Amino acid sequence: MRRLLFRTDSCEEAGFALVEVLLASAIFAMMVAGIIGAFVYGRESTYNTGDRLRAMELADEGVQAVRNIRDASFSNLTAGTYGLAQSSGTWALSGSSDTTGIYTRQIAITSGGTNRFNVTATVTWPEATGITGSVSDTTELSNWMATIHTPSWNTPTLQGSTAFSGYKVATQGNYAYVIKNSSGVTNFEVVNTTTPASPTLVGSLTLAGTPTNIAVSGNYAYVSNASSSSELQIINIATPTAPSLTSTYNAPGSAGGLGVYVVGNYVYLSRAANGGNDELVIVNVTTPTAPTLLWGWSDNVNLNEVYVNGTTIYLATSSSTQQVIGLTGTAAATTITGSGSTLYVGQGTTFYAINGGLVGLLMSVYSKITLPGTINDLTTNTNGTYVYAGTNYATGQLQVVNISVLTGITIAGSAAETGSVTINGVSYNSTENIVTGVSTSSTQGVADFGPN
Repeated sequence: MRRLLFRTDSCEEAGFALVEVLLASAIFAMMVAGIIGAFVYGRESTYNTGDRLRAMELADEGVQAVRNIRDASFSNLTAGTYGLAQSSGTWALSGSSDTTGIYTRQIAITSGGTNRFNVTATVTWPEATGITGSVSDTTELSNWMATIHTPSWNTPTLQGSTAFSGYKVATQGNYAYVIKNSSGVTNFEVVNTTTPASPTLVGSLTLAGTPTNIAVSGNYAYVSNASSSSELQIINIATPTAPSLTSTYNAPGSAGGLGVYVVGNYVYLSRAANGGNDELVIVNVTTPTAPTLLWGWSDNVNLNEVYVNGTTIYLATSSSTQQVIGLTGTAAATTITGSGSTLYVGQGTTFYAINGGLVGLLMSVYSKITLPGTINDLTTNTNGTYVYAGTNYATGQLQVVNISVLTGITIAGSAAETGSVTINGVSYNSTENIVTGVSTSSTQGVADFGPN
């Protein structure tokens, strides 16, 4: 009988068994490590989450405690960094921080304006990883018991001034651009009015000739000049602290410039009597480095100032018959401004509100009023309620005229500089709701006036 013999390799089988045991051990070790890691990190995460929640509660408690202190009396709050403490069951600001267990809390109080404080409670603590955890809670607290006061131009006040005297002024953003009616000295100045109580000189320039008026638009200031060869000067004010002369324009004839107004890429320059040779010129300043004449008009009288609305040009002149249509008397119209087709004109001490919608002989006077001083310059606010006049009235150089009812304009209020000075130029600043006036004063030559 034949026999079948079977043979197994016991060494090979033993090798496979060892590999399987090692592999299983490795997998088991990894599973155990994962489970242990998850347990450890889970506990750490739980602890960190708990620490953060407790810190958030302490931060919220800090804000509510300061609110409670405010409710007792708003005068309890002053700007600074504090901790909190309890005294006789009430909260009080104490030291520069306070601690609760592992937590350190600081209360930062900063001014948020009149009758307002910003409050931030910050809590920090050491985490298990060695880093410092931090949470904050912020709120604004007001003096809700204070009487609400709406600033009024009926009682304007002098808010601040500098010693630099001026002749005319134009404002834009946080700056006032001032010219002096003098030559051979620094006669173009840039004043920062961000803080009306303390305007500061930040830039200056010496222009040739004698500046007479100024308008500002975008990155350029446009200055009319008494010079017979540079009646218009264009100054780059893109960097207010470093103004620079870009170009000049020599108008036909030899008469100096008196007034200037800018709309878009066109500058309207009014001039002294020039023998009927373009007393009014329109200059194209699309390329500021190369201004060119667009159009000229002759009248052979002094065109003191110019205002433009749409396609209509209005002029204040020295003519006894053509000051501005609708005016009476023979005194020169020295200054003009407007809001749309409504014109505001100064003629001696008389202030006019004029309907300029119907050009020519059909223009009519809404009403007029006599101010207690000669009117040198006018500017209007943006909502059509007030016009501000710079005058020589000793106890109220700035006169505020209420124009909300054009047929019944009234003097709303006035404000004065120290001493008998003359405000020659005024400009309303819509950014800060102030009027910057420039005068002959050696101590308050650039002054900021505001509502009270």
